[in-house]
Amino acid sequence: MDKTHGIHESIIQSEILGEDIKFQYYIPKNYTDLYKYHTIFTFDSQDFFKYGQIDRIYERLYKDNKIERAIIIGIPYPSVEWRNLFFHPEGKKSTDFMRFITKEFTPFVDKNFPTFKMGHSRILMGESLAGSFALKTAISYPNTFHKVLAFSPMISDTFKDFILESPGIEKIDFYHTIGLEEENFTTIMGKEADFLTPNRNLHEEIEHTPYLYTYKELDGGHIWKTWKPELEYALKYFLEK
Repeated sequence: MDKTHGIHESIIQSEILGEDIKFQYYIPKNYTDLYKYHTIFTFDSQDFFKYGQIDRIYERLYKDNKIERAIIIGIPYPSVEWRNLFFHPEGKKSTDFMRFITKEFTPFVDKNFPTFKMGHSRILMGESLAGSFALKTAISYPNTFHKVLAFSPMISDTFKDFILESPGIEKIDFYHTIGLEEENFTTIMGKEADFLTPNRNLHEEIEHTPYLYTYKELDGGHIWKTWKPELEYALKYFLEK
């Protein structure tokens, strides 16, 4: 693994999926094998780097001594069709991909980097369908992934029932946002959608529970212009010294 500063790309062979999976990872300026690191897993990673500029936000916060050390690992999506198969909570490949992330990818990361190797030190992040996948993975494997950020996740009736009925929801720290202009918009699949209403409904069902839960309604729509400013608050929330 290349451990020089910057964003790198590599491939992992998955026995569970029977194929190679491309991934990205960011080595921070302060990196050294002498320290242990929290791990931030991003889904739709190319967007987190390009549009969210998560690496730059991390470096600024770390330089200001506001957050602890972390490395950023990500899974990019090669196509919209792939994204639907692997990240949609009811996608045909979703369950196997969760198993891959938990049983193969996370141990691979822990083997190749000096991570803390604990659920409380791992953060899953995603937006839209990738946010749904991050949330479902954390709920399904709460001992492996304790913290999750979901920007504007897709919440179907089936997925909502899964969230509310799974005991894993009680064990995770869930940071949940939705845009106020997401009541009527066009998805990247070209379909009209309302994400605001189902996300509000989910919030109303879990806001009075004892779960670790943060909910925010943001000014803006289903775009990175809305999500990017919130990354700073989320990183400080999960990694604050």
